Amino acid sequence: MRVRIGTSAEFPEARLVEVTGKNLNLVAARINGKIYAAHGMCPHMNLPLNRSHLEGSTLTCSWHGSQFDLTTGKNLDWVRGLGGMRLPGWSRALIALGKEPTPLTTYPVTEENGEVFVDL
Repeated sequence: MRVRIGTSAEFPEARLVEVTGKNLNLVAARINGKIYAAHGMCPHMNLPLNRSHLEGSTLTCSWHGSQFDLTTGKNLDWVRGLGGMRLPGWSRALIALGKEPTPLTTYPVTEENGEVFVDL
């Protein structure tokens, strides 16, 4: 399903934008001129990503510090902290219990004539 999420001007370079509406909860950002979008909730804690930190294409969850590549959804670093406290590397491996951390769900984005659309 193709959904309009705004105008091109609403997505400045390197700024995380929250996109919400009826049955819609996304975070999106323009990275190197292209807009990328992902589900707006952390796949690990089911808490909102709208206050996460974006540096380059790396999105850092404000709740537990997991890092994701917003362009692909890949989990780059798993549970770096919890409640503002940094966790040591060995504890992150223990929390994962040998499983690959859940990636972000990403969605294709297109821009046409100054309008931005996401395919859900």
